[in-house]
Amino acid sequence: MDTPVILFGAFDRHNLGDMLFPHVAAALLPGRRHVFAGLAQRDLRPWGGHAVEALPAVAAALGERPATLIHVGGEILTCDAWQAAVMLTPPDEARRLVARLDARPREQREWARRILGSAVRAPYAAAREMFRGPLRIAYSAVGGVELQASDPALRREVLARLADADYLSVRDRQT
Repeated sequence: MDTPVILFGAFDRHNLGDMLFPHVAAALLPGRRHVFAGLAQRDLRPWGGHAVEALPAVAAALGERPATLIHVGGEILTCDAWQAAVMLTPPDEARRLVARLDARPREQREWARRILGSAVRAPYAAAREMFRGPLRIAYSAVGGVELQASDPALRREVLARLADADYLSVRDRQT
């Protein structure tokens, strides 16, 4: 059986550094079937990225089949739902949104929940429960420099996801 390797990260947006991570990961895993996943479905191939699928859609399409999920690089451990949703919003709209909701955390969480379709606080730390079939979870060269100073609920969620992982590597000493 050809067990897919889901490369998951913040490469569903126009950020060159984040868009490079899945290229490196895929090159390190030759001969495997790669699925590129993010929080949103996006086609970034015209800019050197990938055709990225939304992770919930990938999980649903897999059904009960096994998979490997690799969280691929980036400062993803401290990226909360509000930040992730804003980064996926077109720049002009994002500026207006931040100006309007800057000092309103409850409204930020509600808006992010609508945009992301989930109430998770750490959307780039995927939960095993999202998948029905057997799943191996890895974090490869991820960052979380500000995790200790993060909101306690976000930190607890991230630490629970990391404790559930089969493999973990970080990209810096602080993380």
